[in-house]
Amino acid sequence: MVLLFAASCSPTQSTVVERLTVEYLENPLGIDLQKPRFSWIIESDQRDVVQTAYQIIVVDKKKSFENANNIVWDSGVIDDHGAVLIEYDGKPLESNKNYFWRVKVWLDSDTFIVSDAAQFTTGILNEDEWQADWITAKEEIVHESPYLRKEFEVKKKIEQALLYVTATGFYNLYLNGSKVGDHILDPGITDYRKTALYSTYDVTSEIKKKKNAIGVILGNGAWNMRKVNDRWSWHSAKSLGNPALFMQLVIKHSDGSTTVICSDESWKIDSGPITYNSLYGGEDYDAGKEMPGWGSTGFDDSQWHSVAVIDGPGGKLKSQLMPPMKITETITPIASINPSPGVFLYDLGQNIAGAWRMEVKGEPGQVIKIRGAETLSDSLYPKQLEESDRISTKFQFSANTFTNYTLKGGGVETYEPSFFYTGFRYIEVVTNDSINPEHLKIEGRVVGSALERNGTFVSSNQLLNQIHTVGLWSQRGNLHSYPTDCPHREKGAYNGDGQLIAETSMHDFHMAPFYTKWVNDMKDAQQENGRIPNTSPVLVGGMGGGVGWGSAYILVPWWMYNYYNDTRILEEHYPHMKEYVAYLKELGTKDEDPKEPYIIDFFDGFWYSLGEWCAPNQRECPIRGVVNTFYYYNNCLLLSEIASKLGYNEDAIEYKNLSDTIKENYIRRYFNPETGLFGTDEPYMTYQVVALTGNLIPEGYREKVFKTVTDDIRSRGTHLNTGIIGTKYLWPTLVQGGENQLAYEVATQTTFPSYGFWIKNGSTTFLENWDVRASHNHQMFGTVTEYFYKFLGGIQSPMEGKTAVGYKDIFIKPYLPDGLEAVSTTIGTVSGDIVSNWSKEGSSFIQEVTVPANSTATLSLPISSNDPKISESNQVIWDQNRFIEGVSGIHEIKMEEQRMMIRLGSGNYKFKVE
Repeated sequence: MVLLFAASCSPTQSTVVERLTVEYLENPLGIDLQKPRFSWIIESDQRDVVQTAYQIIVVDKKKSFENANNIVWDSGVIDDHGAVLIEYDGKPLESNKNYFWRVKVWLDSDTFIVSDAAQFTTGILNEDEWQADWITAKEEIVHESPYLRKEFEVKKKIEQALLYVTATGFYNLYLNGSKVGDHILDPGITDYRKTALYSTYDVTSEIKKKKNAIGVILGNGAWNMRKVNDRWSWHSAKSLGNPALFMQLVIKHSDGSTTVICSDESWKIDSGPITYNSLYGGEDYDAGKEMPGWGSTGFDDSQWHSVAVIDGPGGKLKSQLMPPMKITETITPIASINPSPGVFLYDLGQNIAGAWRMEVKGEPGQVIKIRGAETLSDSLYPKQLEESDRISTKFQFSANTFTNYTLKGGGVETYEPSFFYTGFRYIEVVTNDSINPEHLKIEGRVVGSALERNGTFVSSNQLLNQIHTVGLWSQRGNLHSYPTDCPHREKGAYNGDGQLIAETSMHDFHMAPFYTKWVNDMKDAQQENGRIPNTSPVLVGGMGGGVGWGSAYILVPWWMYNYYNDTRILEEHYPHMKEYVAYLKELGTKDEDPKEPYIIDFFDGFWYSLGEWCAPNQRECPIRGVVNTFYYYNNCLLLSEIASKLGYNEDAIEYKNLSDTIKENYIRRYFNPETGLFGTDEPYMTYQVVALTGNLIPEGYREKVFKTVTDDIRSRGTHLNTGIIGTKYLWPTLVQGGENQLAYEVATQTTFPSYGFWIKNGSTTFLENWDVRASHNHQMFGTVTEYFYKFLGGIQSPMEGKTAVGYKDIFIKPYLPDGLEAVSTTIGTVSGDIVSNWSKEGSSFIQEVTVPANSTATLSLPISSNDPKISESNQVIWDQNRFIEGVSGIHEIKMEEQRMMIRLGSGNYKFKVE
């Protein structure tokens, strides 16, 4: 098989294999799976490019693909179009090792392409290979943010050095005085009692063949959330103990031997300049307590304490195979004022999640207090403020979240928090002593999971563009190793917020590794009775939610399968999904009316059965069962499909029958055939929308129910009246019901309640409520931009039913509302980049499309006459109601209901409809 890579046939020059990934990541470190999965994308400027076969070869030495002794897996020639998540099936992989791979792709029997080599490095594959101990401060010694260090000597030539590290809480890692990597707030937050994530660093170039020093600073993170009276802490936050370190450095030498340096009883620990740190309350730093050289060799640690070796949190150690938290952007203030001596106020011009970096020059012992807020006392939202303060302090998270910095003096000092982030647009700097404004500089530091952008949207309507930008900032502010509700008050992993925005995020960012981790958080959070708490991981008590919150555990894996062709996530979590539905079934059979079982209404108290949430002028949901039972029904329907995909046919029948029974009871309980309304005698928009979404409608009544929605919108002056759940499903309900123009008019409203109302009043992130109460950075209403991609841009996802799993076959159907002249949309998929750009030019319509190589598409073009003329790149392909063949890549054209349906192979196209 190796010889096939050296065949004499020349590959095509305009077609290449790119984006080689292992477990969704390019050249990843720390792969801890024995069967990792390989993916690639074919890029080509030609049309009709299809992979007919592939061959993967994995070797354990660089540039040794032709040496059979180094091959650990040769897949052989596989006659298949598949290029996504191909499972490794070779020799057992070894820990702490570099592997190299490439793929050969055939386009036909005579034409092939060979990719460049890619790499992956394994982590620790077997639990018995861990030699490290969990170490922390001894109980009788209190360190607010402990500093730990160890020196060691390397006497042999170094071939490779891999360092694995995690902590309960957060860590900053240093080697020979320099910070290792650019991760911050690492590791990603989990329930450490179930799962502890470790990061892998290749430190080969940092280790010296002589004495070396490792230094680590620990932060409290989500592990030690103790309460301090004058600092903000969510009411259910708690401490699980002091933060602890777990680290293992594996050094391979040129002679084949190995040296292992671990966290153990030989380490030293002491306090440092961080005198307070809290994920919620902020951080205090006394520069006068800095210890120059503490992370380097030769430092005198004789007065430091010995560490305590402890059992650790109990969670399984797993590699952190997702983008880490990083500082992703630095923002310079657009305005500042100095209203009084020692007081400075800065406006970043953008609401962000993150912290601040300060450069300052002052006297020793001088204390500078810095806090951020989303609004000012003279802002446009007076309901949120206390006028006696310069920044909004009504909400305790604004008033009592801050950093204190004590100067050491002697020159310019730089400070930014290590173990804290919050949400803010404005920064207030206060000191009791006067500071020369020229000696003070503040910048905003945007913090979040370092996710790769995945989609773009630009239109001729600037409000739509602003809404999309605001949506991006809202997501960036709430993706912090798990989806948060907000970056300041709670930082909670609310499953409802996260699942509602998930499809939107999958369009905007490459979310697969992130969601793989989050779904595991849900599994870890699942209770013995099958219930999925409303937050995963359970960080602050898990309060708030309903069935729509726990349903994330079925919805997100299902979307992962559809968007990324990821079957493994279904296989791994299917047994636990069944447990969750069993829990819902138990709730359903406990309904208060024995004549109408299978309804889930009010259960486990107010906060655990919310139904809809944050609708205009009515935050609470009057009849929760309409929404909760919709999710129960949908879960059963999806679980039936999942069971069928996985070959559990009896389960598939059982869950389909259960969903049918729920539907019958739902209609009987909630539907009024005389009014066409669900749940209430007056229209409640979300009830109608979820019933239409789930097809929970009696036969013959769909049009009547749909009309109640459109009539309700028009009666409100073309405004929505939905909360976070109804808003997600409103857009497809309107468009697929034939009301695209109405959907567009609702999306572009500028009066309350609307996105335009927020933006017109200065919002740069989405708010928690339509009436601008509380948080100014929640992502849960961001689902409107899903409508931008799927319907205005027209790139429909697999969830709309006509695009295949993994975008292997794509359905593109742009909708052209009056008032919108052009749209440009791109979505990156596991099959490649899809582009849909359209514009109106007089009486003509221009549509540009890119179909990625190894995929096909159906393009549905709108027409305004029964005898259109269509050309592609100036060549006529349809005229006088007939298909004119001969253009490469265009295989079929037919007319259906005022649209032209065009079957396309891969490639770039430009159509003109006249």
